[in-house]
Amino acid sequence: MPTDHRQCRSRHLPDASPLNRFATNLGVLLVVTLTASSAIAQQGPASVVVTKVVQFNVAGKQAFIGNVTANRRTVVGSAVDGRVLEFPVKAGQAIQARDTLALIRTATIEIEIEGAKAELDLRLAELEELRNGARPDEVRLAEATVDAASAMQDYARTKFNRADRLSKAGSGISQDEFEEARAAALQAAAMLAEANSQLALVREGPRPERIKQAAARVAVQEQVIAGLEDRLDKYTVRAPFDGFVINEMTQAGAWVQQGMAVAEVVEIDPVEIDVYVPETNIGFVRQGLEVVVRVDAIPGRVFAGEVVRVVPLADARARTFPVKVRVANPAESGIHPLLPGMLAQVKLPTSVERVSLMVPKDALQLGGAQPTIMKIVDGKAVAVGVNIGASLDSLIAVEPLVEGSLAENDTIVVRGNERLRPGQEVAINGEIEIEIPTNPN
Repeated sequence: MPTDHRQCRSRHLPDASPLNRFATNLGVLLVVTLTASSAIAQQGPASVVVTKVVQFNVAGKQAFIGNVTANRRTVVGSAVDGRVLEFPVKAGQAIQARDTLALIRTATIEIEIEGAKAELDLRLAELEELRNGARPDEVRLAEATVDAASAMQDYARTKFNRADRLSKAGSGISQDEFEEARAAALQAAAMLAEANSQLALVREGPRPERIKQAAARVAVQEQVIAGLEDRLDKYTVRAPFDGFVINEMTQAGAWVQQGMAVAEVVEIDPVEIDVYVPETNIGFVRQGLEVVVRVDAIPGRVFAGEVVRVVPLADARARTFPVKVRVANPAESGIHPLLPGMLAQVKLPTSVERVSLMVPKDALQLGGAQPTIMKIVDGKAVAVGVNIGASLDSLIAVEPLVEGSLAENDTIVVRGNERLRPGQEVAINGEIEIEIPTNPN
């Protein structure tokens, strides 16, 4: 029976065992690896720019939208009734505290003030007279009155003594004449006593109680004048603070009553920004916190703000709490950059502060399934997988997937990492120094 040589050759071929397949695959893998290594080696060192990993406390932040509002806004009214003589301001005009907004007719109250001042002069003169006491001429007059009364007493006493002797002798005088002489002597003695008392009062001066009464009348009149002058000041309506007039509410010649609006003014240095923070984030916001503010109307510019108030009452439907942020807004070339009504973004913390490794955002490779950073070790690139966290301007917090694979002061690639492969040699072409913020939160 003829033999089929092809069948025989088939039976004598070696079996494709698992060991043989492994050897074949390993050979292919070695060839591929050697080929990739040769390709990397042929490329030469990659030119890169590097930086150092930094570490500091940072909290997660989120931008919240708010509106710029005036720090103070008020409607200024008249404190008195009267006719407006002058209204020197216009809407949009800059004003300073105590500037005149309106001047009301003052002729009537000025007349009252002059009369009150004349009355005060009279009261002052009375008080001065009492404090100065008696004049020398008044003292001499009182002394002369005493001398005259003393002489009259001597004459009356002498006449009474003579009448008394005659009466006792029983001759030359009637009982009526005797009684008349005695009454005259008593009257003369009383007049002398009165003159002496008057002289003592003149020399002593007025009683302290009278001086106090006169001083009180002076004080009362001074208060009357102060009240009138205070009313006079109210006839000039003044600006309560530095700012701008935003609404004219009267004109010269108009009659205003007490409490009637004259003008509306606002203060815009500083300004406040009202933002509404959800209840899940409000616990991380504190009064006094320094924040970063950006305004859509002024792109590329950052303003420094401060949380001045956290209103402890949420909107029942939105569950958000009002937060007041104050921003300095001085005039620049006569113009304030921030104006009420502008839309603003305020960055507020949304997590607790923690120590984090911070790297530039440009250091991240985001093309794969996991963010990666290229670290330089012994002149070669080493890929480090990371989880990303809170960001701060151009920096972002990272946490290595493998503990210890990334640490502070490690050298990482910032530029030139787009086509960099693990194990590839690098040539450092520059180093960027990261400036750690003094107040990152």
